[in-house]
Amino acid sequence: MILKIYNSYSSNRLIYFVKPDILLRETLDNAQKWGDCVLREEKKAEKRKDLVGICLDCFVEKGLTVATTKDLCKAAKLQNGGIYYYFSTKEEIVLACAEEAISRIEKAAFAIVLEDISDIKSMMDHLGELADKMSPTMRFLVSVCVSREYGEKVKPSLVRLAARYPYYTGRIAEILGCTDEEVAPFVHLSILAINNYMIFAERALFDPQIEAVKKELSRLAERKGRNNR
Repeated sequence: MILKIYNSYSSNRLIYFVKPDILLRETLDNAQKWGDCVLREEKKAEKRKDLVGICLDCFVEKGLTVATTKDLCKAAKLQNGGIYYYFSTKEEIVLACAEEAISRIEKAAFAIVLEDISDIKSMMDHLGELADKMSPTMRFLVSVCVSREYGEKVKPSLVRLAARYPYYTGRIAEILGCTDEEVAPFVHLSILAINNYMIFAERALFDPQIEAVKKELSRLAERKGRNNR
C-alpha cells in the first residue's frame, strides 16, 4: 500500500512522486503474491492429475452411469463436492477420464509391441494378456463414446489417437526392416482385433485376426533375417 504521495504542478500537468522504498516494498509484495498463486496452481494441477486416475478407476469399477459425484469424492478422499475445486463440471471429469483411459491402453499396448516385436509369438501372447487386463477400461471408454451426453465431445481425443498410429507403424516397419505400407494393414488389424476383444471378451473374434497378423508379421521378420545374412 502506498502511504505517501507528493504532487506538484509543472506545465499545468500533475506529476506524482512515490517514495522509492514504498514502491519497492509493494513490488516485492506483489511478486510474492504472484509466486504464491503460481505455486497453488501448480499444486492444484498435480492434484488434478492424480484425481483423474482415481476417478477413472472409480468409473471402471462402478460404471459411467452408476458412479456419482459422491462416489468420486469418496474414492478421492475429499469432502462431498470437494472435487469441484479441481474440476468445473462432471462432464470435465468424464472427458479427462476418457483421455486417461485412451492413454493407458495406448501406452500399454504399444509398449508391448515395441519391446517384443522381435518375437512375434510372444508379442501376440502378451497383447492377449493385456486385452484381458484392460477390458474394463475399454468398456468404460466405449460407454463414454456411445453416450448422448459425451459422445461428440470425446471424438477429438479419438482423432488425436488415430493420428498417432502412423508413428507406431513407422517404428514397427523400421524394426522389421520393411516399408510402412507393408506393415500398416497388420497394425490396424491388430488394433481392431484387440479393441474387439476388450469390448466383447470373445476369443472367437480375436484369435483368427491375431493369427493372421502373427503369420504376416513373422513373414516380414523372416525376410529381414534372410536379408541380413
